Parts: sequence; C-alpha cells; structure tokens
Amino acid sequence: MTASMIDAIGNTAGWTWPGLVNTGPRSTPRAALRWASVIEWRYYAVLSSAFHGVVGLAVVNPRQRFSTLAESGLLVIVAGVLGRPPLPASATAPQAPPLTSPAAFCWMHLFPTDACSFDATAPGSVTAGDAECCIAVAHDGPAAADIEIEAGAGLLLRLSHVGLAGTALPATRGRDFPGPLGSGWLGAHWTVDCPSPVAVADGSLALGGKLLEPLATRPGSEPGYATPALRERVAAGDNHWTWQGAAGYYEHSFGIRALPLHGWDFLFAPDAERHQSVVLQTYRGSRALRYLDVCWQQAGEHRHQRFDAASLDLTWRESVQDPVLGVRRPVVRQVEAAADGLRLQLTNRVLHRIPLLRRGQWAVRHFFISEEIGVADWTLTDSRGTVLASARGQPCGGELAHFRWRAPRPR
Repeated sequence: MTASMIDAIGNTAGWTWPGLVNTGPRSTPRAALRWASVIEWRYYAVLSSAFHGVVGLAVVNPRQRFSTLAESGLLVIVAGVLGRPPLPASATAPQAPPLTSPAAFCWMHLFPTDACSFDATAPGSVTAGDAECCIAVAHDGPAAADIEIEAGAGLLLRLSHVGLAGTALPATRGRDFPGPLGSGWLGAHWTVDCPSPVAVADGSLALGGKLLEPLATRPGSEPGYATPALRERVAAGDNHWTWQGAAGYYEHSFGIRALPLHGWDFLFAPDAERHQSVVLQTYRGSRALRYLDVCWQQAGEHRHQRFDAASLDLTWRESVQDPVLGVRRPVVRQVEAAADGLRLQLTNRVLHRIPLLRRGQWAVRHFFISEEIGVADWTLTDSRGTVLASARGQPCGGELAHFRWRAPRPR
C-alpha cells in the first residue's frame, strides 16, 4: 500500500482487497477459504428528510471461490426512506410513532469483479458497467467522494460526500474472532476505518417506474423492493429527491472474515451543523472491535473520546421478533460508557428497518443485514457533571447483521 493511500492517522483511501491474501499456493483448502472470506465495503450514509439511507459498495469473494455457496463480485446497494416523515423530538418519547408505511426502497446490483476498475484514476476510485447499470466513484483522499450510479431502467443517483476536517477516527483492527474460522486456522481479521464519522452530503436521486416494476412490494421475497407508498409517489410524478448540507457518515472496512459467522451491531448519529457525532461499533466475538467514539467541539476545537469494551455497557432495552428477518431485533438500545473522567449516556429508538437480503447461495441466504432508521438522544458529561455535548431527537442510522436459521428457499 503506497503512502498516497494512507493519511496521517492511518485512514485508507485505496482498495485493499488485492493485497489481503498473501501470494503463494492457491490450491489448498485454507487458501481457497481465505479468498472466499475476503470482504471490503464502502458505506456512505445520508440522513436527510429527502433521503434517509445508504449507498453501499461491497467487494465479496473477489476470486470466485466456492461459487455454489458464496456470491462473488462488487455489490452495489441503494436503500432508504424517501420523503421521510417527521421524526419524534426524542428517542424516549412515550408515543414515538414507528414509520409504519414509509416510501422505502432497496435496490441492488452485482458486478463481476473482473468487470470493475479499482484505483485507476486515484486511490478509492472504482468504475463498472454492464447492460443494466454503470457506476463511478471518485475519491479525493479518504474522507471525500463523488458518486454517480445510473441504471437504464430508471435510477440516477448523484452524491457528494465530504467529511468534516478534524473528525476522522483512527482505523481499528481486530484479530480476536473465535473458533477455527476466526483468528485460528483461517486467520480472520477485520479493520474498521472511519475517516468520516460526521460529513456533509449533497445529492439527488431520481427513480423511474420501469425500475420499480420488477421489484417486490415488501422486503423478504426478493433482494430488492419498493413499498406501495413509494410506487404511488412515483406514479404521481413525485420521483425526484434532492438534499443539500445533509449530515452524513462514511466507513471503509475490510478484512478476511467468514461473514455469516461474524455479525455486527452498530450505530451512528452525525450532526453536521454542530460538528459532532457518536459511533458505536460491535462485532460478535471481538473485544477489540467493540467500542464507542464520540466527536464534539469544545472551545472551538475538535475533541474525540473512545470508550473501549471494558468501559461500555450496551443493552437492548426493547426488542421484537421480526417476521421478515426471522430473528429478534432491537427497537430501543441503551448505551452507557465511562472512561477518563467522561461519561456518555445514549438511547436509540429504531423506527424503521430496511432488510438487505439475498436468497441465492447458502452463505448469503442464511445471513441478513438490517439497515436501521431512527433517532438518538445522548449526553456527554465530565467528572463535574458539566455537559460537554448532547443531542436530542438526532436522526441516526445503523445496522444489525448476523446468521439466521430461518431463510427463504432459493428460486
């Protein structure tokens, strides 16, 4: 990895997957499994009333190992709520209304890795195209990107994402995944790189009716879906959404992991106006990758505090059985953390979830990712009880992901 790909605190701009597996014999079962477990994603979130969702790129199993069990290629995802209803003023509001029937949307497209060009124009860039879709991502360092995605059936997304100066979080690596397919025989490791815990996002999204026609009307039956509320808007001509100065979040994470065995539960609540953010990361089985970062401004200077696993208490205060995911998922999270004379208290209420489900190969069929849309209240205080930073009713996002026994049969 060249110096131009890494900034002063270790954030990466370039794609890392070509160098994740050491060169050498590739015919052994261990080498094949390591290549099948290579994953790298770039996760750009937008939290605006026009579009509250995510644009995601994920390289999975790039050398096409175990193709009957695992997908391979660059997966592109656009998912979120369009024209989001007003959110409650507080995560602890007694009658915080769920987003029961929002105009929600989930669209995915899988490119073969060989059809993509990585880092060609600059570290972090990628272009790809086929008969259905084309994408172009240009990075200006780790924290700034311009994205364009166009599908001929009727999707055009443009996104400009700029991380706020001074807020980048140090990249964090974990090697403590349990079991032989963890850090033992497989040698699993994972790096969470977050150069933009709080960003400013401008963009637009246009949808056409032909794109929506083949999509399911609800999550679970197909990888992509568009709700009846969204279809009604598009049919009425309300098919274009724009946002300026919206809060955003960006994460670039990568490694070698048996994905269905190692899930995660994470949360982000960026506030671009006040230059502050809270980011919770938890990966199942790992202590190194269980932590909470808070960024805030104090006396005109950027401040940052990390609470590690030993100083962090996360509970699902309320949860429900999800009929689509087939698991229990949190509705209310409660987080308390204390270290270095600082104390953080956070409550997160999940108002809506967008399942990201694939029903092809076994490895993805029995694994789910659930995008979460909600609000968060949090307060950071010092040892004297002085409030250093806080938020109430802050729009937030996050994900819950792990293995599931219940899954739809492949078509």
